[in-house]
Amino acid sequence: MKQIVLNQNEKYTNPIVLSLGFFDCIHLGHKALIQTANKLAKNIGAESFVLTFSNDPNAFFNSSKQIYSFADRAEIIETLGADGIISAEFDQAFADLSPKAFLDMILTSFNVKAVVSGADYTFGAHAQGNVDFLKDYFKDKGISVNVVPFECANGAKLSTRNLKSLVESGDVKTLNQYLSEPYFVTGDVKHAKQNGTRIGFPTANISQNADRLPLKDGVYATKTIIDGKEYVSMTNVGAKPTFNDFSSSVETYIIGFYGDLYGKTVKIAFYERMRDIQTFGSKEELREQLTRDEQFVKTHLKTTD
Repeated sequence: MKQIVLNQNEKYTNPIVLSLGFFDCIHLGHKALIQTANKLAKNIGAESFVLTFSNDPNAFFNSSKQIYSFADRAEIIETLGADGIISAEFDQAFADLSPKAFLDMILTSFNVKAVVSGADYTFGAHAQGNVDFLKDYFKDKGISVNVVPFECANGAKLSTRNLKSLVESGDVKTLNQYLSEPYFVTGDVKHAKQNGTRIGFPTANISQNADRLPLKDGVYATKTIIDGKEYVSMTNVGAKPTFNDFSSSVETYIIGFYGDLYGKTVKIAFYERMRDIQTFGSKEELREQLTRDEQFVKTHLKTTD
């Protein structure tokens, strides 16, 4: 998939259909936009591109964190079949752009044949631009504006704010109903204290992205993807109090995998929060609980391989 930085000094001349939005977590509404753009692009012999930000616009104004990093979002967008991403960095200069200046910048750099947006899309300084502005701007330029209706969750418009609440509460089972694919984290496997190995449950410990909104601590039913192969797993997010380790980490026990993972990049997809993190009176009590967790995961999750 092509990745192009929005820059008025460079031009991309291939015809494109452009999806407009932040695409901060790629929920079902975002998926609908991309799929609509893909279909339009195929029909007119163009490429499907997504315009998004390489950083978090909300974090520019406050201390909020995003559900997914730019790299995570790019991976999902590619999976959904887009031909490319146009990325822009949200800074003060970008925040000050008028709606017209923003659209002028796009047309200066790209051969846009159609645009796709959600019904609630806003852009430009102080969110002054909206779908009506888009239609007025493009109507004399031979560029169609395609508005995709809202996606709803329990009767309410699907929003990133609501999905962030599900991340913070650990309700990944509900969260996954609204995402284009199950919630995941990706990271490099690092050396750790090997406490799990000593009780028969060796774990892969991965580095966390500090820019992402933290998932609620707990023990989760997961699947871990290694070199494209999927394994059922169970993952601890947070501390390990039974071992007097109160640092926060993500570590996963991968059922049926026996290879060396150090230095590899793995992807962990979360399906259900099984329980809180507990302090056990002995390592034997912990081992017994982990055995029950393993049985739950084996019963409730199946791999696609």
